[in-house]
Amino acid sequence: MAAVWDVRPGEVAGMLTGARSTTVRVNRLHDDPPALDLAPVEWCTDAYYGTVDAALAHEGRVYLQNASSLIPVVALDPRPGQSIVDVAAAPGGKAFHIAARVGNDCELWLNDAVKPRAEKLRALASLYRVRYAQLTTVPAQYLDKELPVASFDRILLDVQCSGEGRVDLRRSDALRYWSEERIEKYKYLQTKMLDAGYRLLKPGGRMVYSTCTISPEENEYPVSQVLRRHAELDLVPLPFAEPNFRPGLTAWRDHRFDPRLAGATRVLPTEAYEGFFAAVLVKT
Repeated sequence: MAAVWDVRPGEVAGMLTGARSTTVRVNRLHDDPPALDLAPVEWCTDAYYGTVDAALAHEGRVYLQNASSLIPVVALDPRPGQSIVDVAAAPGGKAFHIAARVGNDCELWLNDAVKPRAEKLRALASLYRVRYAQLTTVPAQYLDKELPVASFDRILLDVQCSGEGRVDLRRSDALRYWSEERIEKYKYLQTKMLDAGYRLLKPGGRMVYSTCTISPEENEYPVSQVLRRHAELDLVPLPFAEPNFRPGLTAWRDHRFDPRLAGATRVLPTEAYEGFFAAVLVKT
């Protein structure tokens, strides 16, 4: 991880130790959104650093999430009237953020392959006053077999991953489920998901690929693969930055990635941010 982040090896344990603070996103879809006296997240409208009474979340008036989880939707740049699919939508924070940014004025398709998670998503969408066109439970790598191809203006692909960015080394079981074998399995699955997303994306459309993990195998590798397979795809940088944001890698071990990966974003863990990765792809 030290090599991935370009930090000294002795710094890694400290970066993966400790709880991350929560940000608060005011839900403008609610009839009574609260006014908050907190420090704003400068690059994300209606988002603030800090804490609030949990009752506000239980009422659907705010959504609580880590600052890193705000990045994909801001990068997606959803616009009113567009057709949008959140491919792995549960538990719902990013999907609800999309709906709030366009005032529910979009054709929003929600999908999550795990049916119990999808049912919880349905209930929370009601709480947060989110309108959506469809809610499906199709495995993300096969979504292009179920949905009409080249029909979406925006695609959010916040994928299943090994979750290294959320590791807290204070916990004795922090690495219980971590293994290189698991990472290898995910990288091929994530590449298939990106290929399916490419087929669903309209010409001129935008797709955001994001993970809460650190390994290049799950981040730069699948994005590089899909860029090389599809000449119509290009990668564009995020329109905002923080001091802990770093460029994506163009090489790792014996891999040489598409040089455009330098325009992706790696988020180094801090007190406010979980480790994260995001890449913005456009179909030219």
